[in-house]
Amino acid sequence: MSEGNPISELLRIMSRLTGLLDQEAEMLRAMKPTEIQSLHQDKLALSAAYESQIKILKANPAMLRSIPAGPRAEFKAKIKKFQAALTANQYGLRATRKATECALQAIADEVQAKTENHAGYSAKGTVGSPGAYGRTSALAFAFDQRL
Repeated sequence: MSEGNPISELLRIMSRLTGLLDQEAEMLRAMKPTEIQSLHQDKLALSAAYESQIKILKANPAMLRSIPAGPRAEFKAKIKKFQAALTANQYGLRATRKATECALQAIADEVQAKTENHAGYSAKGTVGSPGAYGRTSALAFAFDQRL
């Protein structure tokens, strides 16, 4: 397969994307999800290039059929490796997101529990009971949904 060939280009892109996904998985294992942002632009660019090459190959299915048996086996092996990296990355991101959401919920629950015990002061300056004066205490809490 020659340089500039859509199949060669796809293999090159998949190899780079696999490397990025492995890097991202390592950052997740090391509990450094904030460092993943540094990979974002490269991941977007490579994903767009991957999509472009897939469109070219879908429009020219004869190109895939013309791959000789030896290189075809290598091509299939690289595709499997890429798909495994995608799956592992997806699971890692989901697990990290779920863990983050659970931690935030636990924090919000604890803050809410502490807030409910403090009703504030009445108009006369005395300590009121929770829910006194026809209202309950409110907790303003927001968090970022991005990962």
